[in-house]
Amino acid sequence: MGILQVYPKEEFYKTIDPKAYAPGQICYTVVPHLTKIPQILDVERRNPEEHDNIKFVLRNARPTGDFVAADRTLPLSKINLRTNEELLVHRAKKRPGIIMPSIINLYPEIATLLHGGKEHLQDDALFVIPCYGIETRDDPSGFPPEMAERIRCLIYSQFFPIPAYKIITKDSVARFDRIQVIRDKKERAAIETTDLCLSDEVFNMFLAIFLYCCAGIADDDLAALRQLTTAKYLEIT
Repeated sequence: MGILQVYPKEEFYKTIDPKAYAPGQICYTVVPHLTKIPQILDVERRNPEEHDNIKFVLRNARPTGDFVAADRTLPLSKINLRTNEELLVHRAKKRPGIIMPSIINLYPEIATLLHGGKEHLQDDALFVIPCYGIETRDDPSGFPPEMAERIRCLIYSQFFPIPAYKIITKDSVARFDRIQVIRDKKERAAIETTDLCLSDEVFNMFLAIFLYCCAGIADDDLAALRQLTTAKYLEIT
């Protein structure tokens, strides 16, 4: 017995205004692939006279020597690095995600003071939990079936099952350990919202597991549901 026996697909989702940016709303966003070691893109001029003729070298970050004061006296075209900064490189993929609730304080009188690169200090940011695929016969990438079964039974605290439905074409897994920050929800290159949203009851459980993942505190409903689904999983394995 997994969560889909408690909340079947027709009760798992609801339809909302795509422009709502509501907690539990399904969106699509660009998600970087995290590597164990950060990857740095070293950049420098091929010759001192040409600022737009740039040489790139991709390498792993070093424990020492990176992110310290470096000579940036020769400017590079379209690249603005401070002396203690490096360029990081990630593979990335557009994935479905779940918008989280957020209370962001924004003050107009402070916004007028933020200029010269300080605008980011008061962003109207969104938090999004990205979703990853499950391995199938046709697609070997993603979570293996053995993990997916445990995830459906809520055995993992850092994962939540997202069943295929309408625009979500494949069963997926929401990963709390890959939470994303969207700086500006108006930028469609950063986030695209849909009219699909987790139902109220499902989102309450989603949020409870997220808080359990972060703080280790489970409410009574979550504890009872996890006890039931875990017991059923152990019966069939």
